[in-house]
Amino acid sequence: MITEEEEDLLNKYFSEGDYVNESQLSGRETVLAEKLTHKGVLVPTLRGYKTV
Repeated sequence: MITEEEEDLLNKYFSEGDYVNESQLSGRETVLAEKLTHKGVLVPTLRGYKTV
């Protein structure tokens, strides 16, 4: 289950299914992206994070 804050991050950056580079994210957003990676929602790649 994802939190409202995590869902906001997904809606803000990942609505198009594009890659999002870690440099585009704030410190807090990076932490949330890591949590979503562990939950299986995001996949870290060389180009950045991407939704599964």
